Amino acid sequence: MNRKFWLLIVGLTVLMLVLEYQMPRRFVWEPTFAHADRQPFGCYVFDSVLATTMPHDYTVCRKSLSQLALEKSSPRSIIILQTGYQGQDVNIDTLLALAARGNRILFAHSYFIDELCDTLNIFCNTKYYFVASNFQKSLEQINTHDSIFWVGDSALYKPSITRVNPQFINSVILDTIPAVPLAKINNWEDMQFAEEHIDKDSPYMKADSSKIKVADVVALSYPIGRGELILVTTPLLLTNYGILNNPAYVHRLLNRLKDLPVVRTEAYMPNYDVAESSPFRELLKRPPLRWALYLVLLGVVLLMGFSARRRQRAIPVEKPPHNYQLDFIRHIGTLQYMKQKNKSIWKKEKA
Repeated sequence: MNRKFWLLIVGLTVLMLVLEYQMPRRFVWEPTFAHADRQPFGCYVFDSVLATTMPHDYTVCRKSLSQLALEKSSPRSIIILQTGYQGQDVNIDTLLALAARGNRILFAHSYFIDELCDTLNIFCNTKYYFVASNFQKSLEQINTHDSIFWVGDSALYKPSITRVNPQFINSVILDTIPAVPLAKINNWEDMQFAEEHIDKDSPYMKADSSKIKVADVVALSYPIGRGELILVTTPLLLTNYGILNNPAYVHRLLNRLKDLPVVRTEAYMPNYDVAESSPFRELLKRPPLRWALYLVLLGVVLLMGFSARRRQRAIPVEKPPHNYQLDFIRHIGTLQYMKQKNKSIWKKEKA
C-alpha cells in the first residue's frame, strides 16, 4: 500500500508538469529591451548569448553617451536599442564624437530623427508602424514576409536572405553614400518619388522604364573618424525573439563589434523593473540564499507527501499466548511410553 501511494504521488506530479509544459504561454509583445525581460521583445536571452560569445567582455549599463564619453577607457563597441520616439533623447554630437574617437556604435532605432539624417546626409522613410497590441494577431494572419538581403562583409559571408514579418522593418534608409550598406530590401518606387529623394548617380539604383528600383537599406556602416557608426532600422530583431528566430542576421550584425569590449546601454529606454515583480528577488540574487530557498521548498513538498497519508494510532505488537496443551500431550505421551517400557522390562526379568 505504501509503494502504491508514492507511485500515485509521483505519477500525479509528472502529469502536472507535463500539462504545465504543454499549456500555451501568454506573451507580452511590448518592446522593452530590458536586461531582465524574458518576453519576446526583452533582452534576457539576447544579453545571455552575447555575454557568452563576445571574446572581449559584454556588459549592460544605464550610462548615457555623455557619461560613457567622460570615462577614460580604450575604444569600445556601444549598442543602443530604441523604438518609437525615444531617439530624440540621444545627443547626436556626443554620438558622433564617440565614433570619431575610435568607438564602434550600433544604433538600432525604428525611425531616425531628422537631426541625425541631416548630419549624415541620409533619408529615412517610414515603412511600417509597430503596434504591440496588434502584433500577435498580425503574426497569425499575415502570410506575407519581407526579405532582408545581407550584402555586407562579402569577404566573410555569402549573400543571404532573411525572411521577417513586415512589422519588424519600421523604416528604411534610401540614400547611403558614403556609407556601406550591410542589409537591404528591394522595393519599386515611383519615378516622382525617386526624383525628389534619390540621387540618380547612386550605385544602389537601377533604371527600369518608368520606375526605379531602389535599394532600401535597413543596416549600414557609416565610417566616422577612427570609428564606425552602424545604423539599423530593425531594432525588434535585436531582442530575444530575433536572436532565437533570426540568429544568422543578428550574428552578422554583432560580428562587427566583437573586436572590442561591448557595452549595451539602457539609458535611453524607460527603466523596466522586470525582476522586481518576484517576491523572492533578493533571495534568488545570492547563491546561498537561493539554495536555502530550494531546500525549504523541497522540505515542504516532502512534508506534504508524508502528511497526505491516513493517520491512526500505533497498534502495539503483542505475542500470542503460549500453547501449553501440546507440551502436556508430550509429557503424558512420554510417561505412557516409559510406563509401557518398564512393564516390558519387568516381565522379561520375571520370566
